[in-house]
Amino acid sequence: MKQLELNDLSLTYNTEGEGSDILLLHGFPSNIFFWNSLKAKLISNYRVTTVEQRGYPLSSLKYPKKEMFTIDNLCGDIEKLIDAEGLNQNLIVVGHDWGSIVAWAIASRAEVNITKLISICGGTEFPLSRVYDNLNFKNGVHYISTFQNAEMSSSLIENNLNMFFRSAYRVTPPNFKEVDLSLKTLFMNTKESSITHNINTDSLTEHFRDGLLQQIYWYANIDINQQISNKWRRRLNIPVDFLFGKNDVAVQLNPKMKDRLYQSGKLINIMEVSNADHWLPLTHEESVIERIKDL
Repeated sequence: MKQLELNDLSLTYNTEGEGSDILLLHGFPSNIFFWNSLKAKLISNYRVTTVEQRGYPLSSLKYPKKEMFTIDNLCGDIEKLIDAEGLNQNLIVVGHDWGSIVAWAIASRAEVNITKLISICGGTEFPLSRVYDNLNFKNGVHYISTFQNAEMSSSLIENNLNMFFRSAYRVTPPNFKEVDLSLKTLFMNTKESSITHNINTDSLTEHFRDGLLQQIYWYANIDINQQISNKWRRRLNIPVDFLFGKNDVAVQLNPKMKDRLYQSGKLINIMEVSNADHWLPLTHEESVIERIKDL
């Protein structure tokens, strides 16, 4: 592991392999180790960089404040890493979940050179929080609406941290229909019999033992991020692959979203992967590798 010293944090990252550059950006609630299996399959042909993003345990801030987690701060960290490590050999940026939002913003800002963008189970940017405020479920409003109060949300999760991770990484049944996306149901309501993906939730519980406040601050800034992004929002000229899992309950691709994504760039490719849910990079690595090779 290496560390890049920035103004307000030490950014932890790792680089392995030789060849063209691939940068892997994790989402929520993941970490730098999320990519280990995929990375192992890539390093024989590529130089692969993984990073623990701003506010996550290995790159946490000592005195965090909500305004430190806006999209320009998130992008700035990664842009400085790209410059510091010289990640300029046909750089492909792969983002999952929140990582895809950061990747898209970096490509839009055009402060660094990116050859291709691969967005997995994400998109370009979050809607305003009021959209989530109007989504009501049996056990409350949409979890992103609840996350606007980061301190309260973090406190609720910290009391049930292991359950939170078992809930987050549970396998979505292939016949799922309507899903309750409230915080209580989605993240804090898993039965012991629920099947989780091949990830060590006990290790995640230990990794995040100090809580998730800094990571939830990312969500608490989605409204201000819309304003900040006005400075650089544009149609991209580079190839962009969007990968979605057909069983993803968190990010469901619909016709309206698909139309918006096609309008977001000149070289847009959208794929839905059968039998995949939100954790597509863990279960369908070959689908990701195929998009990396198709440059």
